[in-house]
Amino acid sequence: MDGERKAGMTEGPYALSVRDLAYRYASNDVFSDVSFSLDRGSIAFLTGPNGSGKSTLFRCLAGWAVPRDGTIEVFGVGFDGTNRNQRREIAYVPDVPVFYDDLTAEEHIRFVQRANRVADGGDGADALMEAFGLYDHRRRYPSAYSRGMRQKLALVIALAAKPRLLLLDEPYGPLDPEASEVLSGLLDDARQRGAALLVSCHHDVATLVPDKLLRLEDKRLYEQASESERLSFGVHPSIAAGS
Repeated sequence: MDGERKAGMTEGPYALSVRDLAYRYASNDVFSDVSFSLDRGSIAFLTGPNGSGKSTLFRCLAGWAVPRDGTIEVFGVGFDGTNRNQRREIAYVPDVPVFYDDLTAEEHIRFVQRANRVADGGDGADALMEAFGLYDHRRRYPSAYSRGMRQKLALVIALAAKPRLLLLDEPYGPLDPEASEVLSGLLDDARQRGAALLVSCHHDVATLVPDKLLRLEDKRLYEQASESERLSFGVHPSIAAGS
């Protein structure tokens, strides 16, 4: 699979580059003029009030929705969701993951492994299931899972694919504190491996420090100082958050 990825991709300056993106639902603009970039080996947090368009932005970035205007580049190549080689570089977990009714959790994982031409067990999915406490429940149907367990399964499937670009919409929301800490460790591991991650959240994640902070509000995207930048200027995080 790595050989296919290299053959199908041209390396660009950023893992993700978004320019002047706009989306309209019926006659209403959800957001417009959204521009930002994401480096390889970095994590960006996306915040914003309910209804600000964060999930819609994720769907556009994942190729699930078509923006009205603007461009998206993934590793220097224009992206609209139709290029299979590009899609293999990306893993997207929506805020409400959806599963097949007639497949167990284990069968979901095997299905994705075969789709990505990975030998059974070759992607570390079993270890991820263990880390999230799902391994003993692997033969159950996701419909019998709690919301938190379904979230964990979606994260296992995404992380096992070892994507170079990971898009996570509210991954911490349904997780208990222990699982949240596990997730933060796994996301930091992915960052250290060189992956780029965009993560939306409504609250601070004490166990993970992002490289970039983005806020979507009033149909515009704003970049805020990261925690490391705040501290370097002697600005207390609570003061910066309220500015």
